[in-house]
Amino acid sequence: MVLNTLLKKVFVRKVIAIALLLSTSTSQAIANTINYYIEEVALQQYNKRVLQMALEHIELAGTKLNAISDKMTREQAFMRMDAGEIDIMWLNTSQELEDRFIPVRIPMFKGLMSYRVLMIRQGNEQRFVGIGNFSQFKDLKAGVGRFWTTTKVFKAEGINSVLTTKTPNLYPMLEGGRFDYIPRGVMEIAPELKKYSNLPLALETTLLLHLPTAVYPFVSKSNPKLAALVEEGMLKAIDSGEFDAYFKTTNQYQDTMKIISQYKWKVIPINNSLLPKSTPLSDSKLWVDFSQYLQ
Repeated sequence: MVLNTLLKKVFVRKVIAIALLLSTSTSQAIANTINYYIEEVALQQYNKRVLQMALEHIELAGTKLNAISDKMTREQAFMRMDAGEIDIMWLNTSQELEDRFIPVRIPMFKGLMSYRVLMIRQGNEQRFVGIGNFSQFKDLKAGVGRFWTTTKVFKAEGINSVLTTKTPNLYPMLEGGRFDYIPRGVMEIAPELKKYSNLPLALETTLLLHLPTAVYPFVSKSNPKLAALVEEGMLKAIDSGEFDAYFKTTNQYQDTMKIISQYKWKVIPINNSLLPKSTPLSDSKLWVDFSQYLQ
């Protein structure tokens, strides 16, 4: 009887040990695969490389990166993030997103899109002479897309704006004098002026808007360890200089510098009330520095 009891105990222990081993192997397999989703096709290579770089700096270079290529709406992607089916995606930050997911507060493009230049009508350059502060600037009339994040910020800050639901309508509206300018990302304006070269539009070369924005990696709340590791790896990549070296090879950076470096700019700071208070604006190593091109 005693022998049977001992044999049963040994058997139970073996079953438990096997179960624990299987459980550990499964969790390790999940930990060794990161499912990521990138909305913008143009950023697939860049975002993946930055993620790989971060993993290399924390000695997890062997981690498998699995791209989720399913076509889905943003809300569908968010639901899959909530469920833990997508581990990481890259988004323009807001308080709503930071409440729903875990932000890795390191701007992917060093805040490059925080800067806007103005597209204007050719021959209307005089309209912008003498403008040197926000109070003077906000009385100019902007043309903006109804659903742009910029539009929400402009409204909150009392900037005079004309809205349209169809972005392509803005360019002929500008030509027709419906407003004074269209705010565009520095990297966006050159290809747009080329696209609409049939219209008398131009770059205004004295005013540079600074409207702080940040695109972060966001991680599912089911995987806080991953968020901490990605942050650690990205910071190490920045400190080593590797992040900046790669960032400066991108078309986005180079196209921006082609314009920024040609002129001396007066910066018009615009408060972004939509930006979460936890945004690390004071950490200079995380942001582009255009100071040498400013008046």
